[in-house]
Amino acid sequence: MRVWKWASVVTLLATVSCGGAEKEKKISAMNPEGEPVRDTLVVGYISDIGNLISVVSETAADSDIMGNLSFGLVQSEFDCKLIYSPAMAKSWEWNEDGTVITMKLRNDILWDDGTPLSAHDLEFSYELVADPKVASARLGYVEYLKEGKRPLIIDDETIEWHFTHAYDQTTQLAHASSVGALPKHILKDADRASLRTHALSKEPMSNGPWKMTAWEPNQRIVLEPNEKFTGPDEFKPYLKKVIFKIIPEYSTRMLELESGKIDMMQSILVVDADRLRKEHPEIDLVRRGYRSMDYMAWNLTNPLFSDKKVRQALAHAVDIEKMMGKLLKSDTGEVFGTRATGTLTPELCDIRNDDMAVFDHDMEKAKSMLAEAGWTDTNGDGILDKDGKDFKFTLATNSGNARRAEIQVLVQAALKDVGIVAQPEFIESNAFFENLRKRDFDAAIAGWSAGLFVDPSSIWGADTPEKRNEFNFTSYNNPEVDALIKQGLATPDPAEAAPIWREMQAKIYEDQPYMFLWWMDEIIAINNRFEDYEINLLSPLNNLQRWKVQPENVKYKR
Repeated sequence: MRVWKWASVVTLLATVSCGGAEKEKKISAMNPEGEPVRDTLVVGYISDIGNLISVVSETAADSDIMGNLSFGLVQSEFDCKLIYSPAMAKSWEWNEDGTVITMKLRNDILWDDGTPLSAHDLEFSYELVADPKVASARLGYVEYLKEGKRPLIIDDETIEWHFTHAYDQTTQLAHASSVGALPKHILKDADRASLRTHALSKEPMSNGPWKMTAWEPNQRIVLEPNEKFTGPDEFKPYLKKVIFKIIPEYSTRMLELESGKIDMMQSILVVDADRLRKEHPEIDLVRRGYRSMDYMAWNLTNPLFSDKKVRQALAHAVDIEKMMGKLLKSDTGEVFGTRATGTLTPELCDIRNDDMAVFDHDMEKAKSMLAEAGWTDTNGDGILDKDGKDFKFTLATNSGNARRAEIQVLVQAALKDVGIVAQPEFIESNAFFENLRKRDFDAAIAGWSAGLFVDPSSIWGADTPEKRNEFNFTSYNNPEVDALIKQGLATPDPAEAAPIWREMQAKIYEDQPYMFLWWMDEIIAINNRFEDYEINLLSPLNNLQRWKVQPENVKYKR
């Protein structure tokens, strides 16, 4: 686990025991009703729930909520790769040739309606992923699992995951554990083609330490401890409530943070972090590491962007280093980001490609390449044209993201200098990401919360008649890349797979289906009355059950 703060802020993120002595200290103060005094965490959230059904959920924000509503098959930490520990799965082991994982399961976890969570729920969830009617973005997770054995139920407490071949065991275990279990007894008769609109997408069932007790559309989401949780005591929450307050506008979220009306806010702009550090000693500023990236996606089905030379010219036209200096540079001189050359986070140390040459800023080269591709200003109006069509497009992004709004302005100005018109558009977050999934855009500024295991197939694997990759927003298709992905996912030894992944990244970067911008060392603000919080690569709300406030610092006593 890697967490950074400014040197002036005391680090509070050491892992601590949730055992008896600490718990007694926590409950020493009582309210008039004789109950322990526990606090509420109020989080400023950019958008409302998108979808809380694991097989069709698409946003990182929804994943953060779902991760606290469910008792996962495994628990994870990260140090250059995922490191797993038991949860619902008490233990697991591979067979000799690495093609079968046998798991022993707990039998004491319940859904919040009292129904036992079982292996049949896991089997059902993976059945949904594999069903083309569902159109799950996680379809790649089952591609290398044998049909009828994903998992194979041996008995109530034993399952087996059968793979078509051996490959990296970290990725194998991620494929077998990254789809949250769904309640078969509720969803077994649901229309799979319209699963995204099922009631559970907004009113989920819980089997974990938290449950969702309220949802007021576009206002707030409330989590409270799940009194029916039957898992280990160390997973039971200290806080009494978590409120996600929906505040689309960044400036409003910032005002709420500074006034103390919210306790936590993600994606703090570097300029605001500099100011908070000086003016608000009650706010801790935590650095997550390189989990989040920004990119500009080109819709390759649009004739404007179908030519690779044009996309490369666009990369030369925009000064990404200058943008980083403006948007990600602190007044201390430190830049809170690094150039992106692909969608595999540089935190995956063993496969990072440090030798890749980036497209440098060169306006004359950009103009020359555009002219070679047939784009010139034939009528002297300052706008490039080809075959009677001006080079104009809509550049969309999600509303409420201040950094991406600034990217829009800077890119618009840079492209204007080479004779290209980028017309900005802001779209509500959930609608924006739905447009990406439907490929309903010209160009879009967006980002990824990167996967922490190596499987780029869902983003870069070409669509086929049998399989649509929901996250391949750009409709990218390169058979050489597909072959490298297949080869990488067929190589059991991570050291042997590493050069394959580096070559894959280089080919994608050369093709420029995205203008790759940067990986951000994302800054998250949290009131320092909270202790033992875990804001890290895994989640800004990781292990929420461990977060606590000492009785004398409790703000919301009721």
